[in-house]
Amino acid sequence: MKYNYKIIYDIKKDMWNWRGAVGDSFMGSANIDNIDNESDRNVANQILGLKKQSAEIILKPYLLSKKVNASSRLNKFMTIAEKDFRSKFTDACLTLEQITKRPMMSDKFTFYVTTFPRMTVFFDNCVIFMYASTEDVWGMPIDGFLHEALHFQFNHYWRQDHTSPVYKLNEDEFTYIKEALVVVLDDDIKPIITLPDKGYAAQADYCKIMHNHWRAHHDFDKLVEFGLSKLPEFIK
Repeated sequence: MKYNYKIIYDIKKDMWNWRGAVGDSFMGSANIDNIDNESDRNVANQILGLKKQSAEIILKPYLLSKKVNASSRLNKFMTIAEKDFRSKFTDACLTLEQITKRPMMSDKFTFYVTTFPRMTVFFDNCVIFMYASTEDVWGMPIDGFLHEALHFQFNHYWRQDHTSPVYKLNEDEFTYIKEALVVVLDDDIKPIITLPDKGYAAQADYCKIMHNHWRAHHDFDKLVEFGLSKLPEFIK
């Protein structure tokens, strides 16, 4: 199978992601805390809670300045992402197929680069918003793809399968196990991945037992079964 991808920077899409992150005054404040630089944080605070038209009057020139500045983090990221995907994308897809023992649920993925740290995804049309960060804490761009594409696989082959117990989970339960399954993206798949995915700190205990099970068996189906059996201990 030939795997295809597009990496796109679209100001309208980026503005949409910014507005979605800070449109609500309460949740927006929490999302702003994830921003790692003062300039972006100041703009985010200016548009906090604003409606679309008012927010975009502020956002559009700010984001355009990033786009036209050849040395901006955005453009540096675009260069890094294109190189990273060109050399690793096919191997990343093959790795996910080997891990899940299933074909990639799609052979086409679209990546919208965003300057706000919110990795929005759309399962139905295989769209991933990819944060333009060149900082080590986020790893390389392909790391983000592996994380999100594993979610795509799990959603497609388990969540959408009416015969699977995953289908019957409520949204909180599904999200909890989905986010913990990323522990399979560990040191064993280096150099495809740069930083092993350890999941979220809030799920550290669950992720630890999941990773121990994976290390012992390397069987994704069994890992899902194990994760389901342990869910009641972690979600009350």
